[in-house]
Amino acid sequence: MHASALNGQMIVILGGSSGLGLATARLAIQEGARVYIGARNAEQLAQVLVDLGPNAAGATLEIGEEASVNAFFKGIDHMDHLVITAANNAPARLLEGSLEQLRISMDSRFWGAVMAIRAAVPLMPEHGSIVMTSGMVSLRPRPAMSVVAAAASAVESLARSLVSELAPRRINVINPGPMHTPLLSSVLDDAALQKLATQLPLGKLGTGEDYAQAALFALSNAYLNGSTIHLNGGAAWA
Repeated sequence: MHASALNGQMIVILGGSSGLGLATARLAIQEGARVYIGARNAEQLAQVLVDLGPNAAGATLEIGEEASVNAFFKGIDHMDHLVITAANNAPARLLEGSLEQLRISMDSRFWGAVMAIRAAVPLMPEHGSIVMTSGMVSLRPRPAMSVVAAAASAVESLARSLVSELAPRRINVINPGPMHTPLLSSVLDDAALQKLATQLPLGKLGTGEDYAQAALFALSNAYLNGSTIHLNGGAAWA
């Protein structure tokens, strides 16, 4: 199977109004799929849906809140695949940050994924699949990122653990390294982004399109299951 196998299928993308999720939505539509996007910002979502055209629809979603997740999926009567890129990372030192701050990453990335999967799977046929997103921080954590790293690692463990429970539906994870997205650009200026790129083995940052290609491969490859795709240009091992 290959990406064209997604022609005519419905892909739900959580976090699909910017960055990795938006790139995935664009490529999926190019491959003939329809997309249904969940995003926090209603105004941004509305503009994105206009830009993507008639094969895109969506609704607002707060990934860490059960009521919001359930309400979002009630607006869907059928779906073939789920891609989760949405998460709220909240760096904080373990001994100094409040428990409320420390819980944000786990509540959104891990528990948000759990809630989304519980709501999505009953809407999926047997050929359905799920792609979750972790992060290179699971391999190379830094100070103040301990719980962020733990949440990313938990997502990967969850995927492996659900292989039997969800079968014959498939579940996989993409673990991206540094990616040139609006989120990263909001933290680092152009000079800092360029400096970061020069420190990487390939001399460049990943892009949303790189992630999208990996996501569509995971959705369409019928034998990929319980796997984590490390999409970091070798940065994790350098």
